[in-house]
Amino acid sequence: MRRLQPQLLIVLTSITVVIIAFIAALETIANEHLSAFRQHHALEIQQIDDAIAMSNNRTAAMRVALADQAAKDTAYEVITNPTAAYTTIDSSTCNISKMHDDPASTLVLVNKKHCLQPLTYAPDELVTVYGALLTSDAAKAFAQLYEAARAAGQPITVTSSYRSFQDQVVTYQYWVGVSGYDGADTYSARPGYSEHQTGLAVDLASPDGCVLSCFGATSQYTWLQANAATYGFIQRYHSGDEATTGYSAEEWHYRYVGREVALDMKDKGIDTLEEYWNLPGGYY
Repeated sequence: MRRLQPQLLIVLTSITVVIIAFIAALETIANEHLSAFRQHHALEIQQIDDAIAMSNNRTAAMRVALADQAAKDTAYEVITNPTAAYTTIDSSTCNISKMHDDPASTLVLVNKKHCLQPLTYAPDELVTVYGALLTSDAAKAFAQLYEAARAAGQPITVTSSYRSFQDQVVTYQYWVGVSGYDGADTYSARPGYSEHQTGLAVDLASPDGCVLSCFGATSQYTWLQANAATYGFIQRYHSGDEATTGYSAEEWHYRYVGREVALDMKDKGIDTLEEYWNLPGGYY
């Protein structure tokens, strides 16, 4: 193969350099014109950007509103025919965020905007320990909590733990009979919306029979506030967080979330899972 003559190679190199310089000059001119155009039409461009942002915000807000309405419709359908609701309801419509929705996970979020999927979910394995019926992991952690409390001179007893969908039907309807729907919804979960159905929640009392709100005045409650997180448990519903959780304060209701999350929430001074995960809660 013949090699290019030096003179021709020089010419070609010069032409290439000229072309590259010409393209660079064109790009500079184009950028200058674009910059000048943007400066001259800055107000119009900003108005267009603002309109696009507003449209996107409205679309996002509409999606949230539609999801919220679907959740409300589902929650209403649950109480119109609770014994058969699981056969007629698509439970995915009552999970607004579509996050933390695995009922078998210790990190599942269950509240009035996030029902269980399916509504009739039941843990594969439940273990009874010191009067509490819980998932295997929660039971191991609760045994440690129970024994530590007893060793500290702060013995606790269990009043409720795992409840099935049908158990919650009976429980909720009982409280509706006592307080009506509006009243019951402040302290009792609708079927398919209860943390107790996950096998991760336990209600506690003192051995002398101090239960429910009375429990908050006991030394056992004080001990739990200081130590429960070490064993992976949090008080799920605090006073002042009703608009976030959708429920009145329950000093007796403890939820297993795992040691890492429980301690992180305690260190950060965060009381609710909704705030910790920045996910919606509140009322139906």
